[in-house]
Amino acid sequence: MSENGDELSRKTTRGLTLILGGIAALGAAGIDMYLPSLPTIEIELAGEPGVSQLTLSAFFIGLAVGQLIYGPASDALGRRKVLIWGIILYCLGGLACVFVETIEQLIFARLIQALGAAVGGVIARAIVRDLFSLDKAAQAQSFINLAFSITPLLAPTIGGYLLIVFGWRSIFAALLCFGLICLIALFLRVPETLPVERRKTFSLMSLINSYRKILSNRQSTGCILTGALAFACMFTYFAASPYIYIRIFEVPEEHYGLLFGLNVIGIIIGNIINTRLVLHKGALVMLRVGSIISALGGLSLFIAIANNLFGIYGVIIPLFFVIGSLGFIGANAIAGALEPFPDLAGTTASLFGFLQMMLGAFVGGLVSIFHDGTALPMAVIIVLLSFMGLGSCLVF
Repeated sequence: MSENGDELSRKTTRGLTLILGGIAALGAAGIDMYLPSLPTIEIELAGEPGVSQLTLSAFFIGLAVGQLIYGPASDALGRRKVLIWGIILYCLGGLACVFVETIEQLIFARLIQALGAAVGGVIARAIVRDLFSLDKAAQAQSFINLAFSITPLLAPTIGGYLLIVFGWRSIFAALLCFGLICLIALFLRVPETLPVERRKTFSLMSLINSYRKILSNRQSTGCILTGALAFACMFTYFAASPYIYIRIFEVPEEHYGLLFGLNVIGIIIGNIINTRLVLHKGALVMLRVGSIISALGGLSLFIAIANNLFGIYGVIIPLFFVIGSLGFIGANAIAGALEPFPDLAGTTASLFGFLQMMLGAFVGGLVSIFHDGTALPMAVIIVLLSFMGLGSCLVF
């Protein structure tokens, strides 16, 4: 732990971790809470199969672009100021989503909302790196992920009931309220963690050189690819699962969140195990363990769906391990990527998040393009991504 981390730990409690988890969850809340409404939005605003999934792809693109901006900006201007403006933008985008009248307007509003949400994951990760070194950072990130996991555990269920009782627009009103709560908590409890003397002068050439430096590092590149590909598996699930569960298996919309929550419980279990083992085994070892679990889960999912085995359980059980593996992969991948570059934590986190979200947008588009009324496209995409992630982890 750094000197700054020692000082901060004496002044604060677990409240800082919870707040960082909440801020990091802005993007997840913006995705998870509205997932049950995708079929309804498709009927009300679009009317064409698969079009509503483009609102999800737009959100991923916004997250990707935003993270490229916020990381370097926070390295130059400090963490707190950048957080404030990002959350304000998130709230404005959420407000626009409430009043849209066409699917095109919703896609644009979601893009704006995501540009703001991108600030949460990047800056929360950078703050952790400001305060801790590799294994301690992985442990701290796991604690943040535990707080973060509460959002996807609850959000789809809350979104499902809001949809049934008040309509899909109420979901975006709730997201706006969540953003305002995070903004208030930020003002009251989150200090600046990057001293002025450690800040970088921002310029395009220095940014390009920083990215080149990060990508030339074997450990950082391997961790970034492994983490991004693992999260892409989850994003594939996000895009495909509402249709698979609600349309194919006829799960009621208000119950979709319960199935979604099972996978979040898997992530929480993985995070708990990781926090107990990472200081003894090391972040990179635990990253390999998570990648193996993901690949085996992806293979099981493909076999079950391709051969029509076990009905809905052939989808639920393998996905539990694919998504649950993120409890190991997420914290260790970002800790491993950030470790070689303590003075470029924001920029490294931006690169990690950019690739992660661009892959999310790409696979969301693939789900829409290859939509055929079955779960097979999801299974094929997930098994390919999971084995690519395992390969990245082992090769690099």
